[in-house]
Amino acid sequence: MSAAQRSKGQRGEREVASMIRTLLGIEVKRRVRQHEGDSDIEGIDGWVIEVKRRRQAARGDIRQWWHQAEEQARRAGSGLPVLFYRLDRHDWRCVWPLAAALGGNGWHGYEWTVEGTPDAWAAVARSLMEVAHG
Repeated sequence: MSAAQRSKGQRGEREVASMIRTLLGIEVKRRVRQHEGDSDIEGIDGWVIEVKRRRQAARGDIRQWWHQAEEQARRAGSGLPVLFYRLDRHDWRCVWPLAAALGGNGWHGYEWTVEGTPDAWAAVARSLMEVAHG
């Protein structure tokens, strides 16, 4: 990966952290030192966040990113995966498991995901946070 690509990815992670702070009103930050399997953003309980910022992507690329997010969540041992991605000249999009909205833990794989705006994902995340904090 080139220095320009790394820089673009880091900017994307900072954008997502800022967006989550605004949408959910919680303090999150970009994970500076990342190891294989770490969430790109830390500070949001119940979610393992993967961020991708690319020039372009085919549906197969997004599927591959999703599998990476699922694997990171599995390695973390807890939390639902969510993929934030943005292509050049497009808005941010999110992919998360349908199970998050249905209160289940099953239905793994890309075919059991929902894709929407960060606002839509934040509505689901807020709902789960409310349930968790009673």
